[in-house]
Amino acid sequence: MITTLDPSLAIRGKILAALRGDATLTAIIPEARIYKSQTPTDAVWPFIRLGVMINTPMRTDGQPGGDITAAVHCFTKGGDDPEKLAMQLNAHVVRILDAIDALALEDDAQMSIHVTQSQVIEDGAEAAAYHGIVSISALGL
Repeated sequence: MITTLDPSLAIRGKILAALRGDATLTAIIPEARIYKSQTPTDAVWPFIRLGVMINTPMRTDGQPGGDITAAVHCFTKGGDDPEKLAMQLNAHVVRILDAIDALALEDDAQMSIHVTQSQVIEDGAEAAAYHGIVSISALGL
């Protein structure tokens, strides 16, 4: 059961569905390479992974709620300009997440998803690889 105290599962499902359902993004990254929190050991680059959700339960005015934070990770390497591709993927992720309507939960509660930061860094674990990070926050309404 999804509760307003821990809506992580509902938020995860909404984000994954939005990413996998976007034709512009899946033209670059096939839907099969948009993963939940664990990346397969044989993952083909480029790929996207939704990080693990962090839930902070809140109780205000006797009503349960929560604050969810997470990040969407975009991994690129090789090619002409892997840094540029990571930036483009980040931009698509920001566009997609910004368009998500509030998520309805039980008891008429709603969560609103907001992008809080977007950055691209070199991925030191792989040669000529970049790691895009789009941080999000989902707050009760």
